[in-house]
Amino acid sequence: MTLEGRRVVVTGASSGLGAGTVRLLASRGAHVLAVARRADRLQALAAELAGAAGRVVPFRADVTSDADATAMVAAAVDALGGIDVLVNDAGSEVQGPIDALPQEAFEGMFRANALSVFLCTRAALGELRRSRGMVVNLGSTVVARPPRGRFGYVAAKGAVEAMSRALAVDLGRDGIRVNCIRPGIVPSELRGLTEQEERERFETGMHLGRQALSEVGDARDVAEAIAWLAGDGGRWVTGVIIDVDGGFSLGVSDPNPRTS
Repeated sequence: MTLEGRRVVVTGASSGLGAGTVRLLASRGAHVLAVARRADRLQALAAELAGAAGRVVPFRADVTSDADATAMVAAAVDALGGIDVLVNDAGSEVQGPIDALPQEAFEGMFRANALSVFLCTRAALGELRRSRGMVVNLGSTVVARPPRGRFGYVAAKGAVEAMSRALAVDLGRDGIRVNCIRPGIVPSELRGLTEQEERERFETGMHLGRQALSEVGDARDVAEAIAWLAGDGGRWVTGVIIDVDGGFSLGVSDPNPRTS
């Protein structure tokens, strides 16, 4: 599937699912504004992808800031000529039960996961209307299957899911599609470990008994779904919640999972 010439903004692009999405889209010919707070990571990603079919432009921004979201869109217009696809991947998590989670941590998760979607989508709206473009928001399968001690993150991602469906209705008359992808248990830095440390932990089989497939997912699995939505195949798809989770949302409970 080619995405040649597609102009894409990806937030949360310095690691994990965001970086994986930038890699895949650029390899398919998309021109990508890679957005995050860690400028050094973005520069390294752009250098890594210097020979890709599409161009990668790093841009440092805090997407919980209205001013930064506006500057991000201006940078996309300047560097790419506009926006066809906005991928809202930025997010954060602090775990804890309701009687232990500080209010500032709860509010911080809503800012990072939900407010960022509002600010970035609103800032990009004029460009998306011009291109009749698309928004992809990253949710989480924990919304459908909440684990203990993560209610704040579940609530924030639930808000992202609800916003995605409501925005699909509001913006459909403008030709703008809005969808939400819910990744399952994918190695990332979100929970305080490196991606490699998480992958090694998952490959022991500790999480495989909670999903249908006996293999660890990857950022590329999620990025492939984003690429399909961003391409011609997803042109008539809006307001959907897509689980990319190896069957985690099915509610599997297997105390002796097979790991091979």
